[in-house]
Amino acid sequence: MLNYRLLGTLDGNPPLVVLHGLLGSLDNWQTFARGQTAKRAVLALDLRNHGDSPHVEGMSYRQMGADVVEVLDALAIPHCDLMGHSMGGKVAMTLALQQPERVQRLLVVDIAPKAYPPRHQALLQAMSSLPLATLTSRKQADEWLSSTVKHPFERGFLLKNLGRHTDGTFFWQCNLPEIAKQYLKISGFHAPESVFTQPTLFVRGGQSDYVQDTDIDGIWQVFPQATLTTIDAAGHLPHVQTPAEFSAVVNAFLD
Repeated sequence: MLNYRLLGTLDGNPPLVVLHGLLGSLDNWQTFARGQTAKRAVLALDLRNHGDSPHVEGMSYRQMGADVVEVLDALAIPHCDLMGHSMGGKVAMTLALQQPERVQRLLVVDIAPKAYPPRHQALLQAMSSLPLATLTSRKQADEWLSSTVKHPFERGFLLKNLGRHTDGTFFWQCNLPEIAKQYLKISGFHAPESVFTQPTLFVRGGQSDYVQDTDIDGIWQVFPQATLTTIDAAGHLPHVQTPAEFSAVVNAFLD
């Protein structure tokens, strides 16, 4: 079963389940979740092959959605509010479309229900080629990635995946080989031939190109109750880059 962290108490009200993006982990939601617990319980998950969740074969959105349902069943949660960022947003959309009775409200962060060009292949190659056996420091790893990932913030985000054994050697905590193997499937998206008619919120970053104005009609075809909010100052990680404004948007929707 997926690794999870519950903040707040399951009191019979639907919790907010949050799903991270590619190469992220449940820790990406820590600051956001702490600010929510006075209002609602937050259940953060590590998706398969990420964080402390099992390393397994396959990363279809159907499989990842089934993983989430397994956790909900284990915790006796009949339905929830569900939010996902990027890859996690595609997992959330897939689950809502396949099992709408499990999702009360849906929030999708900076991703659209469509296939994307494989823009992260160079990044995955750079991470895969990092000389873990001879690596002596995180600074050295940061320098290694700097030629591919120009922004220090993005490198720091990726290097959260870098773990260290007790003997000082480094390792990738995520299942990088399987993620790289499945990357074309992760970049793609095949929406089921159904619609999700519950309240839905799409949040995009104004500095990100993941959700374009041309995507809005496609969103409404699958999620007819959807609204779209843009956080102008945010990029692809609005919950990390603009946490106060992001939380305000989410609270306005859920409250």
